[in-house]
Amino acid sequence: MADTMKISFTLDASDVTYFRKLLKDAKSHSGDHDQASTVKKVRKLVTEVEGSKVPHFVREAVVTLVDLIQMLEDEAYALPKAEASRVLAALTYFANPADLIPDSIPGLGFLDDAIMIKIVEVDFKNELWGYRRFRKFRDGAEQRPWSKLAQERLPKRLADYRKDVRDKIKARNESTGKRIW
Repeated sequence: MADTMKISFTLDASDVTYFRKLLKDAKSHSGDHDQASTVKKVRKLVTEVEGSKVPHFVREAVVTLVDLIQMLEDEAYALPKAEASRVLAALTYFANPADLIPDSIPGLGFLDDAIMIKIVEVDFKNELWGYRRFRKFRDGAEQRPWSKLAQERLPKRLADYRKDVRDKIKARNESTGKRIW
């Protein structure tokens, strides 16, 4: 059995401020990128991570990027425009392979991405919670999706559930305070 080791570190307030500034800078340039191009570049990053010898925690972190992309593109979830804009702005950072530590540097190139993903995960925790919940509901919503009855009732069930999830996300956002960006 291979040895495992836990390494942890704490980002202090100035570190978090620094990383959030990088995200804000990416957001300010997000208007320069269209959604399709940004998503394509982020998917490329995910593929590179999955096809590379990178630490496990980096592989785990990119799952959040996949969820953000799916949330953005999921027509049934219908992410509100303001939230879609925020998600796209966050993804813009990951679309740049020459970010803080260029992705081409073996062993370290994806480290800054993993840290940034964790910050984005915190910033979008309620939205990610809601989307994952919606997706799980949809995936199990119909036992016989091929039946006409199921096909007819599914859109309403999804719309009702989506509204319920959006209300819960709103309540969670209000209870946790202001948005970061």
